Amino acid sequence: MNPPPNPAPFVSAHFRARVVKILLIAGAVATGISSAAEAISLAFPLTDDQEVGDNPIGIALVLIIFLLALVELAIYSATVVFFLMWLYRAHDNLRAFNPWVRTDHSRGWAIGSFFVPFVNLVIPYRAVKEVWQKSGPPDEAFLAEPGPPAFFPAWWVFWLFASITSNISMRLAFNENVPESTATIVSIVAGVLFIVAAVFAYLVVDAIDKRQEETSEKLRLGKLSGPPPPPTNLSMSGIAVATPVSE
Repeated sequence: MNPPPNPAPFVSAHFRARVVKILLIAGAVATGISSAAEAISLAFPLTDDQEVGDNPIGIALVLIIFLLALVELAIYSATVVFFLMWLYRAHDNLRAFNPWVRTDHSRGWAIGSFFVPFVNLVIPYRAVKEVWQKSGPPDEAFLAEPGPPAFFPAWWVFWLFASITSNISMRLAFNENVPESTATIVSIVAGVLFIVAAVFAYLVVDAIDKRQEETSEKLRLGKLSGPPPPPTNLSMSGIAVATPVSE
């Protein structure tokens, strides 16, 4: 048998997965609070002829929603960055599990497909699904390729619907012919969809992370945590240094 082509070391993506899951939880909480504030604001609508003292609750809610929007944006940006970093590492580990593995999507394309219009409707999901499928031990290749859990397609469906609804909400918000309450209701629906998508995304990341950790243990690949410490019983020239014995 020929030697493995370009054998790759296994580098655990567990830490990155943990960060992504924390950010997903934080984003879902922030979105939930923002959606609740938007729902309450429907009972205290602002009009152009109102002064600050006429509707203090409505003005306070608008300020809270604005601040939460900034928090959501920061969390979302961090989530995107760490999710892609985690996906890159997880995809790179596939060659550590099986040096002969063949993937339909390279690690670069798995990341880049998120930013290509129309392509990002399908390819990112297929790439993530492929990472889960090929994160098992090599002996799975002799059997039928396993299908991912049901929450994988659920994650992607809710993510697409949430993104579409959010875009519609933004367009309605800038349309002067549409009542502000209508844009708010659509925004609340988008928030709920994003929360559900975040829950399924959490399960997706957790499933791939656990699958890779279990496979690495079965194959006894270990985890790279840095170079080993230098030996303490050797001199600079490589000759053992004798330790004097006190009499």
